[in-house]
Amino acid sequence: MRLPQAGVVWTSPNRCGPLDDVEIVFVWDGLDGQPVTFQLTDAAHQTYFERTVTAQKGQAELVVKPGGRPGVHLITVRTPRPGEAPYTRYGSFRVHAHTTVTTDTGEIDELLALLEEGLRQCIDVTQVNGKLRTYYKAADNSRQNLAYPAFAIDGLRYFLQDVKSMFEAIYDNQWPDGRLPDHVYGDNYPCARTPRKLRTCMADLEIGMASTLCKGWQAHGDDEWLRRMLPAVEAGLEFALTDPMMYDETHGALKRPHTLDEWDIGFTESGENAYTDETCKFVLMQGDTSQLYLACTLLAQAFEAIGDPVRAAHYRLLQTHYFHHGNELFWDGVKYRHHIHLDPFDHGDFDEDEQLTMSNAAAITRGFADHARAVSIIDEYVRRWEETGDAFPWWSLQPGYPDRLGYFRRNSGAWTRGEGEYANGGLFPWVGGELCRGALQHGREELAYRLLRDVHAVLRRDHGALFTWYNLDGSAAINAPHHQTNYDPWGFGPWAAAVVEELAGIKSQGKLFERVLCAPRWPAAGVRTAAATAHFPSSDAYFSYRYRRSDDRIGLHFTGTGRHVCFRILLPGWRECSGVTLNGEDAQFALESVEESVYVVVESEIGGVGELAVVR
Repeated sequence: MRLPQAGVVWTSPNRCGPLDDVEIVFVWDGLDGQPVTFQLTDAAHQTYFERTVTAQKGQAELVVKPGGRPGVHLITVRTPRPGEAPYTRYGSFRVHAHTTVTTDTGEIDELLALLEEGLRQCIDVTQVNGKLRTYYKAADNSRQNLAYPAFAIDGLRYFLQDVKSMFEAIYDNQWPDGRLPDHVYGDNYPCARTPRKLRTCMADLEIGMASTLCKGWQAHGDDEWLRRMLPAVEAGLEFALTDPMMYDETHGALKRPHTLDEWDIGFTESGENAYTDETCKFVLMQGDTSQLYLACTLLAQAFEAIGDPVRAAHYRLLQTHYFHHGNELFWDGVKYRHHIHLDPFDHGDFDEDEQLTMSNAAAITRGFADHARAVSIIDEYVRRWEETGDAFPWWSLQPGYPDRLGYFRRNSGAWTRGEGEYANGGLFPWVGGELCRGALQHGREELAYRLLRDVHAVLRRDHGALFTWYNLDGSAAINAPHHQTNYDPWGFGPWAAAVVEELAGIKSQGKLFERVLCAPRWPAAGVRTAAATAHFPSSDAYFSYRYRRSDDRIGLHFTGTGRHVCFRILLPGWRECSGVTLNGEDAQFALESVEESVYVVVESEIGGVGELAVVR
């Protein structure tokens, strides 16, 4: 029997992304004007589409937008036969989710592709304690050096399958008192003089690991793994909050040796020192408190997820405490102070309080800076950008410590740290990425788009590379020729998050996109049509939409693996909305203003493929 006699279901294409158009054709000689029902189920065997069409002579066809769980989707086609059971045939196609953006301008598409490739170039696998670990080569450190682990997870989790073993490698090497190493080396690392694990003056390590571990869990969603890891995470926090070298009881805040903001370059009045010892002059630094605030926020969510409301409530109380206490300590009315000295340190006539430090940008995206403070910080970056004429507002410090103070050497070899170089005032891409994210969150969308175009130009100029730091004229610089890398994940990560979570606007609230914030800000980039998918490879969870804007209407098709989505749609200068429909029905909505921007806010469940329309 030939295929048209038996009946066959064809699809084009056979492999697609969520919401891509898929043509389904049922070919059968017995078709001639009768109804034909098409039913689609996703890889979780959930029906998400059913429609009846009228057959033509010998075939019936339709075009669908697939949604639901990625994997093989089954097509069931039925048509009635008088006096007999319905005639049934089956087909299939495969849905593959991948973090991607496609726009009518093509600009952001290329940028995200460059950022993805840069993150992938950072990835390596090595053995630690006899187990294979996936990790990234961090900045200007050597290979097989798990340095400051998982601090780039914000961007990596959208492209990386294994977001567990890098955390396990660090906590497997935790000291009995709870502290963590900031370097762990592979088992066959060739330098016999380097300890297997090493701790310098990274005062934010235990709290930073708590934050990034929770962000990794949001991607893989393994609650049992989280339950096993949390005791070690809490032991690290206990060390950070009780050890007299880590915590200042008088001020109730984390302390650290006098460093260049969050960077591990400490110095004494007699010279540089990257370790904690009796020569250290201690300070309180805002970035440690804002990181601690974020850790408490995420740990509260984590304990809630594993069914421990008591610990969740504990961390919510700490979150509230460190927000209020930290802002009282460090806010100077315009920005956050560099630090508060606990030990006397003579800087002569140089005023550190005038420095705009890298952790100001991070305070915004950690949620430590409320909206008014965030806008003030962003505007201060812009003011100094215009005043200095520097290429980008990505400063590690602005200004850096002057050369006349003699703190740091300036030379053409390794580890030059003169004023305007490296962590002493050079331009750090990760600072720009955090500033861009904050600008998108707080009503400075046009500034954010300018920043995105700047980093795009840098990536194109430098063959897709992003280095640890840049000179004030925007040219790439290298501090460690022996460990030079073209791909710094600390830089790539925040920029990738800026594109995916803030411009395309897809953000998981909690784990696995179960609850999604969808806030597309395409008008800021001049985009009228866009397709965006945010995907966690470690779990295959995702959310996807297709966006189209005309002069009087914004339309979205959307789907995903989660349950609920809150839409915050940036209006393209309308500043008004006459109505919203959801799946063809009138929907309740609200308007929210963020500075000069206006957003339409709509809540929706996620089930199969939905359609949202915003009318001017």
